[in-house]
Amino acid sequence: MTRSTRTHHVAELVLVGVLGAGLVACTGKIGETSGTGGSGSGTGGNSSGSGKGGSTSGTGGSGSGSGTGGSGNGSGTGSGGSSDVDGGTVSVGQSNVITCAPGIAATSQIPRMLDAQYDNVISDLLGVTGLTSMSNAKPSSLLSPDSTGSLDSIAWNGYQTAASTIAAQVFASSTLTANFMSCSVTGTASATATCLQNTVQTFGRKIFRRPLTTTEVSNFMALNSLTPAGTGTQVAQAILTAFLESPSFIMLPELTQTQTNGNYQLNSYEVAARLSFLFLNSVPDATLSTAADNNQLTTKAQILAQAKRLLMSAKASQMANAFAQFYLAIENGSHWMNNTTHDTTKYPAWDSNSYAPAMAEINSFFQNLTLNGGKFSDLFLSTIGYVTKDTAPLYGLSGSTYTSTPTQVTLDSTQRPGFLTRVGFLSTFAHFDVTSPIFRGAFISGRVLGINPGVPNAAFLNQTPPAGNYTTERQAIEALVMNQPCQTCHGTYINPTGFVLEHYNSVGSWQDTDPLGGTIDGTADVYFNSSDTETISSPLQLMTKLSTLSNAQYTYAQNWVSYATGRVANANDACTVNTLTTNLAGSSYTIANMMADYTQADSFSQRTMGN
Repeated sequence: MTRSTRTHHVAELVLVGVLGAGLVACTGKIGETSGTGGSGSGTGGNSSGSGKGGSTSGTGGSGSGSGTGGSGNGSGTGSGGSSDVDGGTVSVGQSNVITCAPGIAATSQIPRMLDAQYDNVISDLLGVTGLTSMSNAKPSSLLSPDSTGSLDSIAWNGYQTAASTIAAQVFASSTLTANFMSCSVTGTASATATCLQNTVQTFGRKIFRRPLTTTEVSNFMALNSLTPAGTGTQVAQAILTAFLESPSFIMLPELTQTQTNGNYQLNSYEVAARLSFLFLNSVPDATLSTAADNNQLTTKAQILAQAKRLLMSAKASQMANAFAQFYLAIENGSHWMNNTTHDTTKYPAWDSNSYAPAMAEINSFFQNLTLNGGKFSDLFLSTIGYVTKDTAPLYGLSGSTYTSTPTQVTLDSTQRPGFLTRVGFLSTFAHFDVTSPIFRGAFISGRVLGINPGVPNAAFLNQTPPAGNYTTERQAIEALVMNQPCQTCHGTYINPTGFVLEHYNSVGSWQDTDPLGGTIDGTADVYFNSSDTETISSPLQLMTKLSTLSNAQYTYAQNWVSYATGRVANANDACTVNTLTTNLAGSSYTIANMMADYTQADSFSQRTMGN
């Protein structure tokens, strides 16, 4: 399936289950929750589970695991990690690397637009951003939530209701009507027919993303020949309603039958749609449409040129934000969304207005790097911040200097390198009144390094540290997990990076002294991969290391390919991931370069036989 068939919720790594608990026990395998394929913001698959055709499979499929059953961020051996191959037991600590198997993964040739894409298209083509009859709710509010598979009667009714509501709003405004048609339907019958036919052809080219066939034009024009006859305006409104109900609009069909090396080669119109819905989350712009009309999207060089151009568009910012949320697994139920409050008596720099701008800063950070030449290393080393009056105190800055509008600033290079030192991450991966080395460490191991950190064992979730005279939160956590079955996972894969980040308190402010009174000990032996464990003594040292690690680069590239394709990581796509990973290590290679270079994979411009 293509990216557009993804459900719009965020896919999870298995570590999300880990992060949901204060304590995680090693179980030696993963595969507890079930779910379907790639989604709006994850590694391309729900945490783990059983299923076929886009879901992770068996105990071997998971967001961050490995085994014969591949997954959103899981590694594959034997059968290559295919998403519909039953998996085996997955060892904690195993990486997410999948063995490359040349070929094109199966895709759907008739996916549906996502609801967010629907809203963008309605805005771009008709100028409707909110429904006036529904308190300016988004047009997609009338649609069912994003899903894959067959369209049921409830979902179809949603499209029909949305179509008639939008069309009525367009024809209630001369300004909006002009976005649909540029001629008058109030003159003679002949003039009205000419106007309607021109509108069907010109607007149809935009909304179907290709020229209409003669038969299609005739079918739409038949609405002008009904008995009893409607006025020109009534017929025009009916035509717009019909366009908005058409499967050729709702779906993104890829039906070309031209074969290349046993695969179907997409035509220029289909390639244009893939490019635009990936990078703009909407229909092709005028330049891309012209290229498609001139059949100038048939070579990889032509496709790459358009991809680079689209990535320079301001409209690509939505994609940058969406991919950031996918990579970071920002979704309902995650710590990003759940841990929004803190003890304001203990941490007076935090108040009820801090959370929203702290999270907005994460979006701005990734958007800036994506669209302004940022490199992979900048994810972990950039000191760019976006500060408001409500977040400035958390960074040790004066709130009176700032307003509610984010101001781009340069933060302290020692204390604030990269997104993992932003208060949006640090405050949500923490408890109400204390830090959480477990939450933070599990995120880095699973989400950044692609190492399976294990899954929670319910028998251990409610345990608290044994009684003791602790002077730091680290001491309490060490006592909590000092015995098996907890020690191996926590001591090796989870806690060390979290301990390095103990210099940040529960709300993300820098601290040298723990609230319990002891001096912060931010030194730990950090496991980066099976051949690299290093003593790390500061956040800057940790971020510098992360910025150069090939497994971190692989995980980032794997996330991008899963996001772009809308499917869980698999052996076919692993070949593309390998290429992008190698490229990310280049000193001048940008994040945007990686995104554009994905379009050079055969799987971008071809689909497999029988799909």
